[in-house]
Amino acid sequence: MIVRFAMGALGALRNTVLVLACTVCVLAPVHAAKADSDEQAAARSNVKRGGAMSIRDIEGIVLPKMRGMNYVGFTYHPVENVYLLRFMDGPKVVDVEVDAKTGKILWRSK
Repeated sequence: MIVRFAMGALGALRNTVLVLACTVCVLAPVHAAKADSDEQAAARSNVKRGGAMSIRDIEGIVLPKMRGMNYVGFTYHPVENVYLLRFMDGPKVVDVEVDAKTGKILWRSK
């Protein structure tokens, strides 16, 4: 009787954990999409105010300096007013931090 109760409790716990895991998997992309949307809105706003160059202008400066690498994409960080551009150099990830106002490369991972 006790064994049957323990097995039932473990089954219920397993089902609860499974439901919670599925909920996290469903909600995580929604949260990430919201963060991306906020980031894009901040970038657009700062470009319109003249506080930052557009990503196309930044790419025009940086991409020619990264010949032979595959451009993956960018992230805008409004607090620091920098763009982080990501490249693949074979199997290696290369990040480049660029001042959004001037287009100057501030840092590059090795």
